[in-house]
Amino acid sequence: MILVINGSPNKDSKTLSVAKEILKYSNEEIKYIDTYKLNVDSCDDCKYCHSKIGCVKRDDMDGIYDLLYKAHSLVISSPVYFGAMSDQTMKIINRFQRFFEQKFSLKNTNIPRFNNLIIVSTQGGINTAMFDGVKQTYKILNLLFNPDYSEIITIPSTDLEHPLDNVKVKKQIQKIQKKMITFQ
Repeated sequence: MILVINGSPNKDSKTLSVAKEILKYSNEEIKYIDTYKLNVDSCDDCKYCHSKIGCVKRDDMDGIYDLLYKAHSLVISSPVYFGAMSDQTMKIINRFQRFFEQKFSLKNTNIPRFNNLIIVSTQGGINTAMFDGVKQTYKILNLLFNPDYSEIITIPSTDLEHPLDNVKVKKQIQKIQKKMITFQ
């Protein structure tokens, strides 16, 4: 199963359209999570997961944890707002802290493991430095989940041109499609 975490509040999300294009030839089950329809609290560093496996919070993240263990591919699709992924996306990613503590503090490696980790991020503006936070998050997720294949695609200037009309973006999508590890 491919799990797609959609962090765009927009019904006709340009970011999500890129993720869907990447996955359009997949015969696998794809599960889409719309972060804006969930009730997920952000991590508040309560330290529960520093000494115990799991998270003390009980909300919609419980279902996401279950899906993460079932998925073999994780795609995170989020626009950039003021140098970071959307707040709803970051609430979910911040709750991955329980896996980080489980792996590195508790030395328990029974965390989700992905064949593929793909991050798709867009922004309306042209300042590519705005993707720096997304790139850092990508590095941390790679360290945590240790995927067989990972890729980040950052697309600026989406206010000027739809990403799927951009030749460079189309080539990046094709590269990902060829390299993703898929199961039929």
